[in-house]
Amino acid sequence: MSDDEIQIIHTISANASRDGNNDICQLCSQNLDGLSVAERQAHYSAHRSGQPIKSQSKRRVSKPVTPSSNKPRPVGPMKFNKKEEDEFWYPAQSKAPPENYSPGLLTILKHALNKSHIRGHTQRAVLCYERTPHIRREWFDASWGCGHHSTNSYRNFLMACAALMDQPTQSLYFPNLDDPTPPGVRNLQQWIESAWQQGYDEIGAKELKRTLVGTTKEIGTGELYVAFTSRRIPSILVDFDLTKGVSGFEKVTTWVVNHFSDSSKKRGSINDVLLGASPVVATDKMPIIMQYEGHSITIVGYELSKSGSVNLLVFDPSMKIRKQVRQAALAGPHSITWASPSSPLHNALHPKASGLLGKSKRRDRSASPVANKRPRPNNESDDDVVNITESEDEGAKGPSQLGAGTYILCPDKLVKGFRLDTSKIRKKKLIQLLYFPMGDPLSDQEQGDRKVVGSVVGR
Repeated sequence: MSDDEIQIIHTISANASRDGNNDICQLCSQNLDGLSVAERQAHYSAHRSGQPIKSQSKRRVSKPVTPSSNKPRPVGPMKFNKKEEDEFWYPAQSKAPPENYSPGLLTILKHALNKSHIRGHTQRAVLCYERTPHIRREWFDASWGCGHHSTNSYRNFLMACAALMDQPTQSLYFPNLDDPTPPGVRNLQQWIESAWQQGYDEIGAKELKRTLVGTTKEIGTGELYVAFTSRRIPSILVDFDLTKGVSGFEKVTTWVVNHFSDSSKKRGSINDVLLGASPVVATDKMPIIMQYEGHSITIVGYELSKSGSVNLLVFDPSMKIRKQVRQAALAGPHSITWASPSSPLHNALHPKASGLLGKSKRRDRSASPVANKRPRPNNESDDDVVNITESEDEGAKGPSQLGAGTYILCPDKLVKGFRLDTSKIRKKKLIQLLYFPMGDPLSDQEQGDRKVVGSVVGR
């Protein structure tokens, strides 16, 4: 056994999640079993303050052998890399974000859209809450299942949580999401299992055999709805059947435009909604999670192109943000020099004309139908993805920066990297959205009314 690996043999009580004691710290993977709420809060506070943490044991939840109900279920020996951590970060924190987090992207995207508007390529654009970070999947969860879709649901969940915990409109969302266990890939599984044990989503619990913690089972927007509801966060599922009517995917884009647009404006055509608005604006709306057959992404806004068509702007968890773009986003728009694709400066810096955003090569799968309100992936292949790595830019001659702290970016390429390619989505039959109306935290009665997962029909 190497120094970077530890062997895990322990027993987990099936009632641990119900009692709130089966907590795995997302920062050090320490099992917080037996600690009170105050002691768990002190543990996480010590992390944030940089104080040393006394480790009880090197234990981590792994895939259970049997899904028994009340008996302790043994966990066989498994090997985990010590680096397999899942630190949750949100913009209000003073510490630097993890490497797979890219805050500030929406700010530079807003500036790029303004440049595109000046050049006549973009009429108008509206973005969600500007401090929403992009969160990329990591190596340890990228291999879950046969593809990337299950992990996309986890990362979309984290992007939503990062925005919800940072926004100033509903201050009580933060403690509801943070206590007793903060968001995380592994903690989300605990959230869902705990919700099942409280009577939420009986159908989904049976489908997943009431066992999720430590497994690599696929989840979808239905499970995310359950997780948020159990933490008193209002959310709504919206179903779109693209086989009905003649508008198809345009029903989705029109809904998104109306959602992000000022609610005081009269609902009408897309152009009517946009009349009188600033060319590019960021709103206080939360991002929207979209799931369809084959993929799961987060919608962060939309763009009205010069031709009058609407492009959805998205954060894809499978997308790797190039180092230069991430550094520019962290530094802010004042650090960027914008260059057009035809300028000598841009050609010198990007002779291969490779994009500013990359995607990891992966195998795709399709989600099951939206029926039962919980689309999940299956093993059918879907979108073909070109593998564009940072190494493709290594042959570029000339500096990547003009002076210290100055980054050269092309606004057209940056905007293009976040536009959703709908060529294959239009062939899908069903799409489901999860959005946040930003109402007050749910009461006990409202939580009880939502224990059966339901959705509304998108129009």
